[in-house]
Amino acid sequence: MVLAGVGVLTVPTASAAPLGTAKVDPGQGTDETSIDLTTSAACPAPATNVLVKVTGKGFPAEGKNVVGNSPLTTYPQDPNGAGFIVPLTMTMRDYANEAGFSTLEGRYDLTIVCRKAFGSETFGEFTGSLWFTSNTVYQDTDPGGTNPTGTPSGTPSGTPSGTPSGTPSTTATPTPTDSASPSPSTTATGGDTVGVSTSIPPNASPSTTDPASSGGSSTAGGSGSGSGGGNGGGGLADTGSDPVLLGLLSAALVVTGALAVRWARRRGLITFGNN
Repeated sequence: MVLAGVGVLTVPTASAAPLGTAKVDPGQGTDETSIDLTTSAACPAPATNVLVKVTGKGFPAEGKNVVGNSPLTTYPQDPNGAGFIVPLTMTMRDYANEAGFSTLEGRYDLTIVCRKAFGSETFGEFTGSLWFTSNTVYQDTDPGGTNPTGTPSGTPSGTPSGTPSGTPSTTATPTPTDSASPSPSTTATGGDTVGVSTSIPPNASPSTTDPASSGGSSTAGGSGSGSGGGNGGGGLADTGSDPVLLGLLSAALVVTGALAVRWARRRGLITFGNN
């Protein structure tokens, strides 16, 4: 019976369906580090026992048993999940020495197999992996970038970049303003000449002016000089006053002179022709 029990511990197990993953703890260590495996779920019924094997460079192709067939009740439950925790009995250096090689290199898979105490039937397995980046140092992530145990590794990088370029610009070109310098002039003919010269500064809105001009000619009889005639002086000087006011004043003077001449004719004070 003792020999039979030993045989159960060493008989290779056939590959079983994967049930989940086994987390390697600690995730980084050395060949002398004590390692625990934590499953992501529980073994299904009717499994009552588990064993652990290791595969990788230096170990047999079918794997080396590193934890013998033992009851599930031996191992504590994972307080953070539905799985359980299986500590390895020795270190990876110990297992390498037992297998007859000295250099740990590359990837090694640690597989927990769910089974019964007797027989070869299995009911699923949990696998965790580690990588030796040197003969003495390991990590639980693939230095090449892939992670077969299903644990995401690496941080996505890449920030969208691109700054809209081009600044709209609007340039307004001032339009030259028209300049006008109207020079209205009013000439009264009737013995007197009234001249109005008005200069409007540039950019000023020209006002509507009434360049009233009326001309008349009156010749006093007799001596040729009457109280209503006369030489009236010269033109008005440009004083810079409002052109409209000056125009109205000129028109008023002309009208006043015409009325004065008409009044004088009616009184017989001024005669024209042979009268």
